Amino acid sequence: MFLVNFILAVTQKCYIALGKKCPNSQTGWYQRCYRPGELPDVLRDPSWGEGRDVYFSLNNFLLPQRTFKWTRDIRGLYVDIDYYKLDRWKAYRPEAMLEYIFMEYVDEGRLPKPSYVIFSGTGLQFVYLVNPVAYLNDKAFRLWNKLQDYLIQTLRDVGADPACSDPARVFRLAGTYNSKTGRRVCLVQYLAEPYSMEVLADEWLPELVPHGKPAVTPLQNPSLGRQPSRHSKSRKRKTKFSPRTLHLARASDLEKLVRLRRGEMKGYREITLFLYRYLMLLLTNDPQEALEKTRRLNEMFSEPLAPKEVEQATRSAEKMWESQSGLTEYSIIRRNPDAFQNISYFYSNEKIIKLLNITSEEQRELATIIGPEEKKRRDRERKEQRRRAANRPTRLMNTSRMEEKIRQVRQILEAHPGLSIRQISRMTGFSKSSVQRYLKHA
Repeated sequence: MFLVNFILAVTQKCYIALGKKCPNSQTGWYQRCYRPGELPDVLRDPSWGEGRDVYFSLNNFLLPQRTFKWTRDIRGLYVDIDYYKLDRWKAYRPEAMLEYIFMEYVDEGRLPKPSYVIFSGTGLQFVYLVNPVAYLNDKAFRLWNKLQDYLIQTLRDVGADPACSDPARVFRLAGTYNSKTGRRVCLVQYLAEPYSMEVLADEWLPELVPHGKPAVTPLQNPSLGRQPSRHSKSRKRKTKFSPRTLHLARASDLEKLVRLRRGEMKGYREITLFLYRYLMLLLTNDPQEALEKTRRLNEMFSEPLAPKEVEQATRSAEKMWESQSGLTEYSIIRRNPDAFQNISYFYSNEKIIKLLNITSEEQRELATIIGPEEKKRRDRERKEQRRRAANRPTRLMNTSRMEEKIRQVRQILEAHPGLSIRQISRMTGFSKSSVQRYLKHA
């Protein structure tokens, strides 16, 4: 069995999590953490080894708690492919879908071959074993994140789940059963040897491992050490949001997104409720009130979750809020430290857009959850409005003026073919470089 072989290579000074769905329990989930040496005996219990909806953690933990902050070693990369949620692939069987992915992505050199593929009973899970690296190794963890993003983005068209990207992720255990379909979870091994993350990065992310020229130092280029001037474009612009108004704007955006989609949030309900509950906790500092407001948002869905499921799916938000309450010295520093020093942890706009698959049309209706392109578009609109207010020529006016000049040059050429650029310049009063530019369009 895959997990038993995996355990043999794991140090005993860690914990691996086993979990299973329990509909009769209060939370709907039962989980225990075991030492690697204890797992072979535990898996002999039929309720674990041959049960229904049983999961295990690929990475291990320092303490018997399955949270990303207690991750000990990172041992793999993974992609959860929910192809059946997309209309285009819904009719495919898992075997046919796997054959298609190998043909279009692996054989075409767009994706490395996975170490294992787990047939989860509904979708597919690609697992890439890597040489273990410590979670606290910041450089290695950043590289792992980049590789995770590459795999998910590459397979996004076939249903790769962007939410499946944290180190504490669990996977279905081979040999157990999926209660939704009744199918047995099975596993196919392709590679026995683990990958090196550096080799993967060098082959698939060449920009992350630069070769050739060494970095330029301030001694070699004194301008690198200078402070940006007051009018410099590189100078950081202060945000217009305070921590509280930012949380309010994001919560309002989540509500508006649900209304824009008319409650059709299937596939995004859990992450939407998680984000909303966390924002409500930061705004109210009252767990009960935050939960009630999250339940109200759930009622806006066309297919709402059960009340117990709402609490269970967003419980980690409350745990994260509790662990950060009163610990402002551990809060992250954003681009404007003065405004955000007490804001604790929060997702970036780019991450939220990926998780909720927010389109550019939807971003136009939102206040703050927007990407770089929408931000540039709004900046252009603001500049246009300032030009109009100051009676200066707008971009549209400049375009129409240029078209008029091109029309003039075209008419002169039609009336007097063969004229030189200098002669056209004298007749129109335009500079020679302008005439040359207009002739390209004429």
